[in-house]
Amino acid sequence: MRDSNRSIISIIARRPARALTCAALAVAFTATPVLSPVAAYAVSAETQAELDAAESQVDQYAAAYDEAVAKLNELQAKIDENTANIAQIEEELPELQAEASRAMRDAYKYQSNSNPLVSFVLKSESLDDLITNVVYMDQIQASNNAAIEELNAKEQELEQQKTELDQAKAQLEEERRTAENALAEAQAARSAAQKKAEEEDAAELARLAELAAQQSVEATAPATGEGADSGNSSNTATTPGQSVDTSVSSGGVNWNLSKEDFVNQWASRIDAYLAGSPLAGYGRLFAESAWNSGVDPRWSPAISCIESTKGAHCFRPYNAWGWMGQSFSSWEQSIPAHVAYLKRVYGPTLTVAAAKKYCPPTWQDWYNKVAAQMNRI
Repeated sequence: MRDSNRSIISIIARRPARALTCAALAVAFTATPVLSPVAAYAVSAETQAELDAAESQVDQYAAAYDEAVAKLNELQAKIDENTANIAQIEEELPELQAEASRAMRDAYKYQSNSNPLVSFVLKSESLDDLITNVVYMDQIQASNNAAIEELNAKEQELEQQKTELDQAKAQLEEERRTAENALAEAQAARSAAQKKAEEEDAAELARLAELAAQQSVEATAPATGEGADSGNSSNTATTPGQSVDTSVSSGGVNWNLSKEDFVNQWASRIDAYLAGSPLAGYGRLFAESAWNSGVDPRWSPAISCIESTKGAHCFRPYNAWGWMGQSFSSWEQSIPAHVAYLKRVYGPTLTVAAAKKYCPPTWQDWYNKVAAQMNRI
């Protein structure tokens, strides 16, 4: 049984750098807030290059973290398997102990006889009987010895597996604590990034409100360039010259949850929001994608409402976001892609800067409507 499975000790020995990976991940995520929406629109090409490199490092450490979690799950499966093996051996021990006890008693009786060979000779009626009796007793003795040896082997195996299991459990707990610490750092960084984005956006909204009060052209002027939704005839945010008068509810996303709790919370809320639409039932995929990318889980579903009435009028196949030139073969493919795109290009949540870039001509109307939908989720 032991030969068919890798030793737990060898599994652990092959992963000495895991703690370093998790520690490096924690450091990388602690630095995540530098990827704030304001910095993402820095004019300096040098700054943008640094941000791209930082984003690449975050992706790299995130991948390492996912691998570490997978290895931990593999180790836990091995522990569960060994626990089952120990339970099976413990079930077999009473019977083996009984057989060994009988064998030892028989052996003692046999050996207690002062001269068993003489006894056999006297009791045997012929040479054939003598030979048969001797062979029979040899077989009994061999069987007794085998029973005792089997018991010893099983007990040794049990003790060895228990030792390995204890060592593996100790290592697993240590690695879990390291992974949990790294995850806590990541969650704190995401919360800080979300909060910073909300604060910066609130400051920009206040500035625009002040400009609007002063009847400044800047507050209502369209942005320049082509947005991600350029050419999307299904876009419902088409009114130019608006003033920004809506904001996303502050503190709407709590990143200090486990992934399971986060996904469960937002999956149900997004499903309720998308009910009756072509995107109905994809709340969990939106929530998982948001967790994986560190994006406000309300953002992509809200954009789908403004750009395609929640997937009813898609710009391209399975493209509910007016995402220029993008076609997909399924919602399973397009939803994670769009959420990751939002983080990569626009930051973790809706901002004025993101609206100006996504829908330049009518960015104020787009911002107000997307924000209003996010607040509904």
